[in-house]
Amino acid sequence: MATDIRSLATLLIVAACLAGALLSSVPAVLDRALSDARFLLGTRSASGELVLVDIDARSLAEVGVWPWPRRLHAGLLAAAVEAGAARVAFDVDFSSRTSSEDDAAFADALGSAGLETFLAAFVQHDPASGAMLASMPIAPLLSSSWPVSINVPLDDDGRVRRFPMGVDVDRETVVSMPAVLADREAAVSDFGIDHGIDAASIPRVSYVDLLHGRIVRGALAGKTLIVGATAIELHDLFPVPGAGIVSGSTVIALATETLMQARALASWRPPVALVALLLAAGGWLVMRSSLSRSLLVCAVVAVALEGIAVWFYLERAIMLETAVIQLAVAATVSWSLLREFDLRQFRLWVSRVETRNTARLLERVVDDGFDAIVIVDGQKRIMRINDHARRLLDLPPDGQPGNLANLPPAFACAIEEAMTSAAEADTRQPPVRRIARLAGADDTRILEYAVSPFWLEDRRRAGGDGHRLRYASLVFHDVTDRERAQERLRFAAFHDSLTGLPNRRALEEQLDALAGKGAPMALLAFDLDRFKGVNDALGHATGDAVLTETARRAGAVLLPEATVFRIGGDEFLVLLCSADRGLARHVAERIVQEVGRSYDVNGHSISIGSSVGIAADIDGCCDPSVLRRRADIALYQAKRTSAGPVVEFDLSMDAARLKRLALERDLAEAIETDAFELAYQPQVDLHGSGWTGAEALLRWRHLERGFVSPAEFIPVAEETGLIHRLGALVLQIACRDASLWPEAIKVAVNVSPLQFLTGDIVGAVRSALASSGLDPKRLELEITESAFVGENHRLAGIFDELLSLGITFALDDFGTGYSSLGYLHRFPIAKIKIDRSFVTDIPGSRHSMAVLQSVVVLADGLGIRTIAEGVETLRQADILRELGCGEGQGYLYSKPLSIERATELFERSAGEPMDGCGDINAPLRVAV
Repeated sequence: MATDIRSLATLLIVAACLAGALLSSVPAVLDRALSDARFLLGTRSASGELVLVDIDARSLAEVGVWPWPRRLHAGLLAAAVEAGAARVAFDVDFSSRTSSEDDAAFADALGSAGLETFLAAFVQHDPASGAMLASMPIAPLLSSSWPVSINVPLDDDGRVRRFPMGVDVDRETVVSMPAVLADREAAVSDFGIDHGIDAASIPRVSYVDLLHGRIVRGALAGKTLIVGATAIELHDLFPVPGAGIVSGSTVIALATETLMQARALASWRPPVALVALLLAAGGWLVMRSSLSRSLLVCAVVAVALEGIAVWFYLERAIMLETAVIQLAVAATVSWSLLREFDLRQFRLWVSRVETRNTARLLERVVDDGFDAIVIVDGQKRIMRINDHARRLLDLPPDGQPGNLANLPPAFACAIEEAMTSAAEADTRQPPVRRIARLAGADDTRILEYAVSPFWLEDRRRAGGDGHRLRYASLVFHDVTDRERAQERLRFAAFHDSLTGLPNRRALEEQLDALAGKGAPMALLAFDLDRFKGVNDALGHATGDAVLTETARRAGAVLLPEATVFRIGGDEFLVLLCSADRGLARHVAERIVQEVGRSYDVNGHSISIGSSVGIAADIDGCCDPSVLRRRADIALYQAKRTSAGPVVEFDLSMDAARLKRLALERDLAEAIETDAFELAYQPQVDLHGSGWTGAEALLRWRHLERGFVSPAEFIPVAEETGLIHRLGALVLQIACRDASLWPEAIKVAVNVSPLQFLTGDIVGAVRSALASSGLDPKRLELEITESAFVGENHRLAGIFDELLSLGITFALDDFGTGYSSLGYLHRFPIAKIKIDRSFVTDIPGSRHSMAVLQSVVVLADGLGIRTIAEGVETLRQADILRELGCGEGQGYLYSKPLSIERATELFERSAGEPMDGCGDINAPLRVAV
């Protein structure tokens, strides 16, 4: 009796489930899935009679933003006619007017094309009124073409599987585009699209290729063209079975191919009586047969049913809706299984299967995992250990697991601690990862491990309450390579790769640590003198060897409380954990002494020196950044002054640095605002021919500083690189002013050696001459002998370019520098300018007289003109004239003049020889 009740209950459960499925959307969803699967079994190619003309991304890129002018469609029709097309259908909205010229051009093309044309029409829902509104092509276009509907219905899952033969528009039936192109009569019914037709086999051409005739001749002859959008930007896309997401024109082409190939799909739904008969047969089968036979028969029926459905689709274009029948078969299978296992048995069976599967899964995880795993019980016995753990712990591969004593002490202590501290009611805490280092036979192995205690139920005890057993799992893996790689990375991050010394980052961390503790410190910044020359002459490999040896020598002389860091290049810094200035100087002097010894590197004996800047606590400031800056300032002072190789920072250096920075800022601002002016000191012919030229002298009057001497700001301009802009500015002003003077008057402009060595002096001269219109022969560049030190081919090329322009060169301050006579014949010097220091001492100094006489004789022999500067007395002028000096310049004749006064002077005396040039009582001095 109980068995019959359970059988009846299972039958009612199955019947209720079946009824619920039939009343839901399950059959429809299943039918759609089965039909989509059948499409994959019946793939066929397109007929080739249709050709899609794609408005694709390439067309949009070539033509422009959509919508296009309709005259383009007129051009497309003309191209289609020329290609021999039979019909053209446009899947394009022509329901609104555009410009009258474009509409007229398209209408004329439709009327004169001589082939059948079809324009898209559709109906759409109006949200405001709730009515269906028709969108027909505009009247001028309909007069020469046929409207065809393109409405595409969507199934519940959003895919397109059907297409209407026509739609009602204002109580008239408008035939759909596929029906017209396939020559079918109008109807309001739908037909199923055969998506077994391969969409990729439909021929396609790009709109712009057809428009411009870039197609194979004869490819479109006699074909039907469907023009539509395929570019993603135009959003005319639909999901379909098989092909995925395709364009609307592709859907129309598939529907047309379906009709042309007589593949319009019809559906067949089994009657209710047939389903009831199958259910009755299934019930009889379950009651009369064993479980295995029932399952076999149901499987055969399900497979046979789908085979029949596939045959009807392939051979008769009929899509059988078999979902209801398949659900009936599934219900029969379910009832058969439930009769065999009652609910409790079924649950027990499922539970046992899950338990076995879980146990097997855990076994695989333990045995095949990448981690080593050890499980220990409350009695300290190892219950499970995998092979990976045995290998890492050097245990026998097939021996007994053993107990906690067989594990390394670090692991054993961690397991005991975890099992002791874990209360039974505690929630599971995330395990803490730890590192253990195990000394092996060959090397130390680094293992990362975690211990997790857990509890299991023990049902073997008498009674129903059970007992909880304590366990712990140890999971670990070998991280030796990772940890050593991290150690290498940490070392590389905080050490210099060449010398192995700590780097800037390590210095910053150590400084921050000492500052945080308030510890005393002193910094010694040092670098190598003449190191760049070593690199340039002997190569970077030798330079690197010198740096490495320097690091070794510096480290050898340091005290235990000092550390040397390499900051970059040839810059080093010593951190001394003491504020003792005497100790700091002692260390600095030892470094200078050691670095000053000769280096024997790669067969070369190299002598370099070192300068050291010391920064210690002199005003209570222990800020690391301030100390570093002060050490750099002291180093700078040591390198640029003669105070010695070791310089200690004092507060006056900071003030000088700030003053220097302010001067740099003001100088840059003055160049930007053209705050400079030029004064001109005339130059005279000592033998009576009048004025010959003027030297341009740079003047800077600052609003706060007042008059700033060139001796103060020119070195700053050279060190900061501003000399190039300043020099170009001086050339521009001097050439512009000289263009106002008589043609016989030249202008002399001083040029810094840096403008030759690192600047574009040729470009600056060209620009100044071009903007002023000055004759290049009237421009004279004054250069000092320091410009020739380290002469190279580039310098000779610069002189050649400037000479080709027509300018001349004067050698300034001759006799005070290197005074190499070789410069006078290797470089195109046209004038020697005798320094004022020799002129001032005559006639009282025999030395100055001898130098003057020698220079004049030398210049005369080389055909070089001479000019003496600093002439202030008639006696000096007479002596220079007697020695044969050609020109003079100084306060005897004129002090530096403004451009206005200089121009007035030169114009007043232009072309007139000056009286009394040879008479001591008739000086050439002018009133200024």
